[in-house]
Amino acid sequence: MSTPLVVLTIAGSDSGAGAGIQADLKTISAFSCYATTAITALTAQNTHGVQMVEGVSSKMVKRQLESVLIEDIGAQAIKTGMLYDEEIIRTVVEVLDSHFKRTNPIPLVLDPVCVSTSGHSLLAPEAVDSLRTLLLPLATVVTPNIPEAEFLTERKAGSIKSIDDMRSCAKQLAGQGTRWVYLKGGHMPIVKEDGRKVVADLLWDGKEGKEYLSERRYLDVKNTHGTGCTLAAAVASGLAKGQTVPEAVQAAADYVAEAIASSYPLGGGSGPIHHFHSHAPRAVPLPNPHSPTPFTDYLINYNPPLWNRYVYHPFPQGLADGTMPLSAFLHFIQQDYHFLKQYGRSNSLAAYKTEDMKEMEASIEIVNAVLKETEMHVSYCETYGISREELMAVPESLSNIAYTRYVLDTSSKGDLLDTRVVTAPCLIGYGKVGERLVNATEGVETDETKNRYWGWIKEYGGDWYQGAVKTGIDLLESTLSASPISPKRLEELAKIFEKATELEIAFWDAAMVAGNEERARRAAIKN
Repeated sequence: MSTPLVVLTIAGSDSGAGAGIQADLKTISAFSCYATTAITALTAQNTHGVQMVEGVSSKMVKRQLESVLIEDIGAQAIKTGMLYDEEIIRTVVEVLDSHFKRTNPIPLVLDPVCVSTSGHSLLAPEAVDSLRTLLLPLATVVTPNIPEAEFLTERKAGSIKSIDDMRSCAKQLAGQGTRWVYLKGGHMPIVKEDGRKVVADLLWDGKEGKEYLSERRYLDVKNTHGTGCTLAAAVASGLAKGQTVPEAVQAAADYVAEAIASSYPLGGGSGPIHHFHSHAPRAVPLPNPHSPTPFTDYLINYNPPLWNRYVYHPFPQGLADGTMPLSAFLHFIQQDYHFLKQYGRSNSLAAYKTEDMKEMEASIEIVNAVLKETEMHVSYCETYGISREELMAVPESLSNIAYTRYVLDTSSKGDLLDTRVVTAPCLIGYGKVGERLVNATEGVETDETKNRYWGWIKEYGGDWYQGAVKTGIDLLESTLSASPISPKRLEELAKIFEKATELEIAFWDAAMVAGNEERARRAAIKN
């Protein structure tokens, strides 16, 4: 392996390890860089707040910088966080300005840490001018949140209330000497017309007079301790790798958003974000050439006997060889018409639950396939003298009610993965059955003059339905790939898949019972 790129972080220590030097170490490591440190202060803090702060002498800070930065290891990027007081700021500026900024410029990311989330002051008031006038001009990019930006520009707290306010503040900060200002909007969530809450972040290029405005979903969670430190360390890691500032900022913002989304409730207050979310062991592997559908395979293989009972059920086999009583088929197709209405609603909920337009389009494609399938059922019923109106008036059977309500309850109460998984057995199972029977060399009657059901079988083995199956499987895999889950959560999803498969079997069993009852009735009449 090649020697990793080095990022130096100059910041305070967080005993709770969610922010400061500890967060920087985790973040830089997560970006596959090597972190060196110069500690400026010690804090006694936890998820409830900061209880005590004690500064390190400027002499010791200087010696740390000289030791790792000048005398030995060096760095491809530097990040500053909590600098504690004016003397330390001047020391950092002296080292950077005299040894690097003029002769060997190194990207510098300035996280202007002034006040902790809990309100504890982390920078002496008299040091703010030094931060603003001495260090800011050396920075490649400064990454304030809204309160910090107001503080640095001497604006009234709470005065930034809009994107325009953010824009003018970013321009003002850039005018103080740094080219790039990344103003984070997490303290000012915006409600869109459709009711969604989003966060707007503004990157301003003071040299080109150009802005990069991005939006992301607002995550209303309390475990956000260390987001500012983490974001700046992630940007520095990107710059160390040679990314442009817009590229490094985007990658950092994505990383932090995922770290917030996968955070865990550690302690009783504002817990840390999950710095190693991208390195956490996956419950199932990502799709790869050797295993293109690992999640789907896991669900199917969770209970192989049950799945085989489903896809080798005697009901579709009886349709394939033409021996199934017409009464069984008509019972099934009438009940399935009503089931498909609810199945379409469930897939519509999946489209509602995703913010990815491609995934939304794919869910709508499945709904359209369902609509085609229901019309196919109407046509079959009309062939046998059952009108659309009569079909719609047929009451749902108990097995149908049990199945549809389970699907709808799971889809409405659960998340996107729940919705994908609960509808998967129906979509995938019918596809497997159709594909197997269409390609079977024995046990089927393909002459439609002898087997009135063969046209129905062919539909499920045909391109349109197999295409819908592929879309559904792709959605399963992509949804899980984008949202890694724990082994416990994976088992929960497998149980949902298992239950839906059981209800599919019961659905076909009910059709078989209806056929047997009709046989018995005719036998009784004959006798």
